[in-house]
Amino acid sequence: MRFEENKVLELADGVYIRNAVDNAAWADLGDGAVEIDALEDPKLAPVIESAIRDTTGKRLKWLINTHWHPDHIACNPTWAAKGVTVIAHQSCGGPTPEHTGEPNVTFGDRYTLEGADRRVECEWLGGTHTPWDTVVYFPWAKVLHIADLFGWGMIPLAQMEPAKVTRLKEVLNRVLEYDAHTLIPGHGPVLTPAEIRRWLTYFDELLVRVPPLARAGKTVDQIEKEFPPPTDMANWWRFIDWKHRRNLEMVAAAA
Repeated sequence: MRFEENKVLELADGVYIRNAVDNAAWADLGDGAVEIDALEDPKLAPVIESAIRDTTGKRLKWLINTHWHPDHIACNPTWAAKGVTVIAHQSCGGPTPEHTGEPNVTFGDRYTLEGADRRVECEWLGGTHTPWDTVVYFPWAKVLHIADLFGWGMIPLAQMEPAKVTRLKEVLNRVLEYDAHTLIPGHGPVLTPAEIRRWLTYFDELLVRVPPLARAGKTVDQIEKEFPPPTDMANWWRFIDWKHRRNLEMVAAAA
């Protein structure tokens, strides 16, 4: 697990990430670069553009928004004003005459962006973290951007609704079907499919062990003593700090 905040890493040929709490990822498609997500601070727009030029020698031509949360769209207006094509799932909304950052290309279940030399493939996997979630695949590099569908241990749901729990497992198992060696999350260090598989077993254990304890009147402190953070996940990004505790609180509240 590598995490050097604000450092630009080349993950594979032509695929880069500026690793941070809010990740910026991009790829060289031959006749321009595509950026995935647009951060939460509009002042970072020139920083990202400069990093794209330095690593690819290309201009930013396309922006794909994985979803429409504020921490993923802040640079949209700046880049749209420069003529960057904004691409997102149709549930994020459509183009406006002003073109102030809204998508001007939308799609349903799938979309392929064809560059001169390479392509990226988008697939809508919404219905868990947000209605909009899209994953983005770089097939030549075997790299997959998975938006906020994985949070280094955190349950990526606002509420523990049964339908969303079922959908989350379905979505993450679909992620595992991709031929990808490296996965880019919306936040924090890059990962591999092994972390997704481990988290799914942890999630199942939460769902089995926590509700009976909560229904028996145990407090979250007591539940945590019986179900401490798994030792093999102890070095996961911010997991011990607060994520395991939050997961216990969410599952207990829904019991």
